[in-house]
Amino acid sequence: MPTALFINGVFEVTLKEILSAQSKEPSAAFFLQPYAGEKIKLLGDSHPSPGNPIRLYITVTDSLAFVSFRALIVGWRDKRHIDTQELERLNQSVRQRQPSEREIYLTVGKAKPCVNLIQISKLERIKEVPVSCFVKESDGKPLRRRTRSGGWSYVYEQPEWLGTSATAVECDVRRELEREVEKSLNDTASDRLKRLALAPRKPEAIQVLAQAFRRNADVIAEVLGRADGKCERCGAAA
Repeated sequence: MPTALFINGVFEVTLKEILSAQSKEPSAAFFLQPYAGEKIKLLGDSHPSPGNPIRLYITVTDSLAFVSFRALIVGWRDKRHIDTQELERLNQSVRQRQPSEREIYLTVGKAKPCVNLIQISKLERIKEVPVSCFVKESDGKPLRRRTRSGGWSYVYEQPEWLGTSATAVECDVRRELEREVEKSLNDTASDRLKRLALAPRKPEAIQVLAQAFRRNADVIAEVLGRADGKCERCGAAA
């Protein structure tokens, strides 16, 4: 499963500005500048490019509990290694496409260094997805909501459909279907056929929230060994 990057707490005004500029220049790359003096090792080691992008998930400062934007990382630079001439070229691009950023800043606050310059493309707003739906690569545990902006995590990339459909709770989906089936059974076959003739061929896709339990792998292994390839209920080969 590919590794993706999660960034916690980006200013929404920055992202909206990128979306606006992106609508006019869909193929352009835009910049994010996390407030951190630590190098993002994943990006430094992977050398993302348009042909080898890395998925990015983003929360905004006013809603740290939910991922509401995603993009592709198509480039990364350590600002400490950008010479003066290239820095001016990059500043011109920022002033043109992201005026609220004004420039590529090398420090913030009391001379705190900012070393990561991330280039992104294909930024999109998605339906809010709880951060707990994202699993950390380091320990396989879900992300936890942070109380303050800042920082990042390496997470597993999620399916493309995540955040693109309405979200419902699994038991509500099941109950609604049961009610609709009961209602349909009380109608005539003629009424059902009329509705079917107008119904879409492909059902509406939704995201479903469900509670599950992390099963104990040792219990499974012990039971499989005890069963020795046979169903413990009927005794037949499984």
